[in-house]
Amino acid sequence: MKIGLVGTAHWASEIHAPGLARDPGVTFVGVWGRDPVKTAELAAEHKVAAYDDFDRFLSDVDAVAFAVAPGAQAKLAKTAAEHGKHVLLEKPIALTVDDGLALSEAIRKSGVRSVLFLTRLFHPELRSQLAQAAKAPGLRHGRVRIVANSMRVPSPYINSTWRQSPRAALYDLGPHALSVLQYVLGSIAKISADLDLKGHILLSARHESGATSDAELALSALDEDLASETTFAWSGGKVELPHIDMVNGGAAEAYREAIRQLIGENGTEPYCDVSDGLRLLRLVAECDGQLRISK
Repeated sequence: MKIGLVGTAHWASEIHAPGLARDPGVTFVGVWGRDPVKTAELAAEHKVAAYDDFDRFLSDVDAVAFAVAPGAQAKLAKTAAEHGKHVLLEKPIALTVDDGLALSEAIRKSGVRSVLFLTRLFHPELRSQLAQAAKAPGLRHGRVRIVANSMRVPSPYINSTWRQSPRAALYDLGPHALSVLQYVLGSIAKISADLDLKGHILLSARHESGATSDAELALSALDEDLASETTFAWSGGKVELPHIDMVNGGAAEAYREAIRQLIGENGTEPYCDVSDGLRLLRLVAECDGQLRISK
């Protein structure tokens, strides 16, 4: 499968491009980005073509991996799907439900394969642990805390425009938390959102299984509040999933699995595709609406 990369920022250069270049199951063809200098530099680093024309880029590939802001991704991925290209998406799939619907419909109509890359759901060790947790009898509650400071201290994401919103943690981290909770506890039937005194986003959900869950999300937390925790409780006890260092190798390992899913190795269906991404986006948008009303 010939694959091209859309995007040149940190995540594209640190995870996507190296992952595509090293993977024996795909042929990394080239890079398209809006900044011609960064596009040329990233392409040269991996000895692939640098494209300044998106249509020409699409004509040379079978699939497209995206590492751009969600608003741009929704429109570019829709175009790629309409050209019959498989798509490897980032979360969230879009910033509005309407854009997410348009992308999902384009993928459905074209019949192309879609994969939504979520590091926690695709990392082999974490996925194995989640599968074990899902088998526990009498599951009652799940909790995910992703409390980060990436928008408070110097980081590769500090200048990310779409993450400047006060509710950005909901769109950036919410899909991670909600996908894990639903994988173990089942579909969410009802969800509510609020802010605590520190400005962290608090989610509370009831699942169709009868289990409950909660999540705490933040991108601008104080150092003493930082956390990355996932726990599940059932009638017989409680388990805390291991912490995986996504910065130092964890995300790259998860991305290798996402590529496997994209090419359909062993005939497997994707863990998470655009339809799952749309459901996650609807949940996030519902929570966003609640936070707008309550503020």
